[in-house]
Amino acid sequence: MLLQDAQRIWDQFLAPLTTDAFLDQTLSGGFRKLDGDGSPVRTGLLGPDPYALLGGAFQLAPRLTFHSANPSGPPPTLAAVTDAAEFRRRLDEFHARNYSVRFPELRPLSPELDLLARALEVLLHQPVSCSAFWSRGGMRAPVHHDDHDLIVVQLRGRKRWFLSTRPSALNNPWRGIPGDAPELGPSATIDVVPGDLLYLPRGTLHSVDSDAESLHVAIGFTPLTAREALAAALDHLSDLDLALRTTVGARLAFQLQGQSFERLGAPLLDGAARLLAACRTPGFLVAAMQRRSARAVAMLSPLPVAPPAAAVGLDTLLAQRPMAFCHLTANAEKIDFSYPGGHIYIHLGALEAVAFVARTARFRVRDIPGPVGDDVRLSLATRFLEIGFLELAPAAPDR
Repeated sequence: MLLQDAQRIWDQFLAPLTTDAFLDQTLSGGFRKLDGDGSPVRTGLLGPDPYALLGGAFQLAPRLTFHSANPSGPPPTLAAVTDAAEFRRRLDEFHARNYSVRFPELRPLSPELDLLARALEVLLHQPVSCSAFWSRGGMRAPVHHDDHDLIVVQLRGRKRWFLSTRPSALNNPWRGIPGDAPELGPSATIDVVPGDLLYLPRGTLHSVDSDAESLHVAIGFTPLTAREALAAALDHLSDLDLALRTTVGARLAFQLQGQSFERLGAPLLDGAARLLAACRTPGFLVAAMQRRSARAVAMLSPLPVAPPAAAVGLDTLLAQRPMAFCHLTANAEKIDFSYPGGHIYIHLGALEAVAFVARTARFRVRDIPGPVGDDVRLSLATRFLEIGFLELAPAAPDR
């Protein structure tokens, strides 16, 4: 998937809002609603019958979660669910007791949703998760917040959201010492119908009411934060500067009992000064962010397993697979071709050829340019087929 393909997918999904406006303005603002007018691009994210799709996904039973601010009884167990009929019976029990049921890890169930999520990963170089919430009438969700940004898409029925109007605290994802149950405080009331979209920054306190059966999808992600960018800069500098890799906390357990921290403080202050100086050096931050993206892309959910590659010739027509994308970095000797699921390291002499493969959606093996022989072209094509980045493309129809 090329960058322009990802932007086109999200332009269609967000319309009339543009992807540029979403990335540049919405993600740095508060919550926002986009009316959908029943947009099939949004309501079709789980196919034509999302209730049937979820009701048949009994393999998700061990990972389901649920919540309710007004349960009429304890939640039923999710143990020993072995078929769709039993799964649907348990779901009915949850709903009868006023629980909203959350279905996680939905991307494998829906090609449309998986493609949308992958396109957002191409734009953000961050992982994207997808879940669904199925509720019946009378359910009220407790006041809570999520530790990642959410794009909520209403698929069926109606819901009423109560969103805090206080600026989000943009909470970190790790758990601290828990406080008291949150109070919503000043809030806005927003009704959503099929096709409507809500964006909630991480940390936004909210609650939800369902007057009738309803279903929404939640797309979760966290854009690059200042903390993560700073950590990437520190990681990059630590590859270059031995002083940042030296041991400083050998006596940490004793120091935490009240002994002096002087032995720890001096190297940390020196390291902070080194990092500040490096960040002011032209080109350092660019290199650090490139390295961060190389790691982040490789850690995304892997590409689908590719079938064994058929014999490849110079006239074989190849295409990038729909879920594939990559990020290229290099040092003085090798290229790091990062793709969802891993890395390939290739000699720097093949840079022109590899860059062509990365930016060209469809081509013949003989079209691969650069100062490489046909044997290298065939080897590169075979390797990219093996990892699932490329696939054999059907011939274009005659006109």
